[in-house]
Amino acid sequence: MHTNRMILILLATVFLTACGPDTPPNETATESEAPVAETEQKSQQVEADNWKRVETDAAITHIHGAGFWQDDARPVVATHHGLMEYREDGWYELMSNRHDYMGFELVVDGFYASGHPERQSAFKNPLGVVRGTDRGETLEVRSLEGEADFHHMSVGYRSESLYVYLEEPTNELRPGFYRSLDKGETIEPMKMEGTERHGIVGLLADAREPLRVHVYGPNGMLVSDDGGDTFDTLISGERILLAATDDTTLAYVREASDYELVLRQDEDETVLPLPDLEADAVPIELAIDEGRLLLATSDNSVYLYEEGSWTTLLQTGTAK
Repeated sequence: MHTNRMILILLATVFLTACGPDTPPNETATESEAPVAETEQKSQQVEADNWKRVETDAAITHIHGAGFWQDDARPVVATHHGLMEYREDGWYELMSNRHDYMGFELVVDGFYASGHPERQSAFKNPLGVVRGTDRGETLEVRSLEGEADFHHMSVGYRSESLYVYLEEPTNELRPGFYRSLDKGETIEPMKMEGTERHGIVGLLADAREPLRVHVYGPNGMLVSDDGGDTFDTLISGERILLAATDDTTLAYVREASDYELVLRQDEDETVLPLPDLEADAVPIELAIDEGRLLLATSDNSVYLYEEGSWTTLLQTGTAK
């Protein structure tokens, strides 16, 4: 593996908090029988059984991923206790696969993640790379189960190319940057040429192009079109904390005198004000989908941007 020892890896502690698998065992739902003809009614019953409303004032903590479900565009976050989605009447938690997810990334028909399994799970610790479908009810191990926990992972929404940073060595892999072009089944090292003297805090896979990947940090953003082997400057002179992309727009949070959210389409750039954040809160998760934005901060607050304004979905980790 080619190792670039000159790279300055800036890993903010809010991104890298190691969470242990201390969740309670799965709760098993009981599905009432229904006639075959009542397919729609039965489907609704399954959803009600598997997702439980979070009680008012309950704590939602350790957010390690955010996005929008593909079918109904509901906001969803990955937490220390599994997946939680926001509906019109509040937050709901999935009562199965309540793992401590890391690197949670939505794709066109599911998601990828890493992290630690819940107690009494059949999965090995750490999870390695898993792919989820059925809104998180079905998980498939793709690779490195029991070996790797990827806190830094970005996956192309349509390409499903994976780009990761491995912090701890495995039996066969040293710490460094890796890619997978076969949906997580195998990984190979990235050469990372052109990143010398550029601090890196995150990776961002292109939504469509499997070999396009960005890295960003206090010096701006670099882009590669060969799977992370060589990089060129895309944005310079900006301190970039977070980035996300969809089919048409690159979104990122930059830090100047204050935090700013930038939307970039080709050469056009729009700057949006962020919501009023709590004191000392730092943006840690960002997702974009057709003009809607989802932002999570280090104090476990979650904000939704749509139709020109921000709405608070979660305030300092307390469900409403």
